[in-house]
Amino acid sequence: MRILVCTQRDLVACVALNRLLPGLDGYTVEVVLHEPPSGDPDPGNPWERQRWFEGAFARHTIFLPMDRLPHPAGELLTFHHLARRHAVRFHAIDVNTGDGYKIACNFRPDLILCVRFRRVFKEPILSLPSLGVLNLHPGALPQFAGLAAPVHTLLAGKTRLTSTLHVSYSGIDTGPVIASVDLPVDWTRSLFWHLPPLYVRGVDLFLREALPGLAEGSRPLARPQDRTRRRYPHEPTPKEITVFERRCLPFLDERDYMEVARCFGADWPRTK
Repeated sequence: MRILVCTQRDLVACVALNRLLPGLDGYTVEVVLHEPPSGDPDPGNPWERQRWFEGAFARHTIFLPMDRLPHPAGELLTFHHLARRHAVRFHAIDVNTGDGYKIACNFRPDLILCVRFRRVFKEPILSLPSLGVLNLHPGALPQFAGLAAPVHTLLAGKTRLTSTLHVSYSGIDTGPVIASVDLPVDWTRSLFWHLPPLYVRGVDLFLREALPGLAEGSRPLARPQDRTRRRYPHEPTPKEITVFERRCLPFLDERDYMEVARCFGADWPRTK
């Protein structure tokens, strides 16, 4: 089976790939990497600051220094070392258009799997894989669609975050649901701390519930979403950000970030 994995170049996605790619050994795999928004280091906007730490800051303090080493320095591998260890090609392309679509066509995927992927697929890419397009969404569907699902889940008073595996159609988070798994909230931690294990649980769900059948050429059973229950809140407003940090969790605690950075072998913050 030929699997095209679509994700983004940030810290959380890299942790998820560290769980996914070993589970795909024996299959023919290529990875598409989308560049996420750069975020903003200004502490006045915790939502954008979290994005900055996950993306631009991680690239400069974790990925680039670790990529210069001939061998991985920690238990987790950067995108560069993942590509080498698993003999997987990584592409920085837009699969919807132009040369990116040609690369996807030439790969001839049987399945496309999206893990923390921000792009909305369009035709003809949706019809390219014979086994369809699956997506790991960080929220319960149909109640919490959209990129900010974890934030709105906690604002709604929930005590668990959810990773949902579903079929991806042309709309955003609209396809039938295959399965979901929950992650209890640790109220002593930050929102960032929950994201890597949330996606890892989703990856495990895919490997356990969907991959075996897909390898035999059959699509997994999925139930249509109840559209009357669908909610699609957009990115949190400044007021919602303030309420979230007051009532729920901080968006980022640098101690939580340090835990993840050191799993890659990164010396951050630098010690003497």
